[in-house]
Amino acid sequence: MAKVVVRRRRGLEEPEEVLNLAQRWLAQLKNYWKWLLVGLVAIVAALGAWGLTSHLKARQEEKAAAAWTQVGSKVFGSEAKPEALKHLEGLIKDYPGTKAAQEAELVRAHLLYHMKNYAEAAQAYGSLPKGRDPGWDTLITESLSYCYEAMGDFKKAAEVLKPAAEETSGAFKSELYQRLGLLLELAGDRQEAAAYWRKLLDQSPNPAMAAYLKEKLAAVEAAAPKK
Repeated sequence: MAKVVVRRRRGLEEPEEVLNLAQRWLAQLKNYWKWLLVGLVAIVAALGAWGLTSHLKARQEEKAAAAWTQVGSKVFGSEAKPEALKHLEGLIKDYPGTKAAQEAELVRAHLLYHMKNYAEAAQAYGSLPKGRDPGWDTLITESLSYCYEAMGDFKKAAEVLKPAAEETSGAFKSELYQRLGLLLELAGDRQEAAAYWRKLLDQSPNPAMAAYLKEKLAAVEAAAPKK
């Protein structure tokens, strides 16, 4: 019978090889922990910077709100419009980007319009940020349209107003359609004006309004060139 020879297993059972493997594993782990630590430090630093920025922004908003309270009492309680403009412009300059500054910019635009500085008012309305909420956006759009109307640019006034008319609903939509029809008629575009008269008729207005709209449409059709 052949003698069974038991061979000694090599590999991990050799002390020197086990030691080398352990050293390599520890080296990799050390490198891993080093990068993990760097990542943690970066995250902590970013959170700290964000927290500091948020705190500073909140403090800026508080200061701007307090300043707006003081400026508002001077603006709304004074008949001197040029002086009121200076107060508003000072707040806008001192607290840019704050909610109070945006409110001041809107009041400044309104004030310029009432002072009949229509071109400057249009620029002021146009620079106001949108997307705050639908009501805010519609207010800016409608006010801008009034500026162009006051300057005699009826076509531009209508173009500005069209998006607001399509985005609103109910009675206010009818009001904007009516205004669009009048603006387009003043601009000489009676055919496009008639499109809004028809839209208003489709909304089943009261009999008095329906009679008025039918009269408008009849006038447009009578003035249209015969084919």
